[in-house]
Amino acid sequence: MPVGERFSTHLIDAVLERKRKEREEVRKKLLEQTFKALERLAQIYSFEEAYIFGSLVKPGRFLPGVSDIDIAIAGLDDKDFFPTAAFLSSELGTDVDLVQLECHPLAETIKERV
Repeated sequence: MPVGERFSTHLIDAVLERKRKEREEVRKKLLEQTFKALERLAQIYSFEEAYIFGSLVKPGRFLPGVSDIDIAIAGLDDKDFFPTAAFLSSELGTDVDLVQLECHPLAETIKERV
């Protein structure tokens, strides 16, 4: 192909768009599952608030199989932290990065952006 000659990328563009839509559907479904898991969690452990943040709440940013789920939780007893993280990870079938809001340096930023 001579230098400067253009070629069509419509096939690869279509594949990339299909993959993007598939990832977005997975993200939306997992976000819904996360809300439901937090509702079930509230029946087991006592906490005041939970915030989902990070790539799961940002369209186009979550990568299934690569991204984890970021959850900040307030009012959770220290003794319930690891059982809570295990519960959420088990319920959602993926890694969960659970942080206690009271001791997180970006607590206010997390609250503001959610």
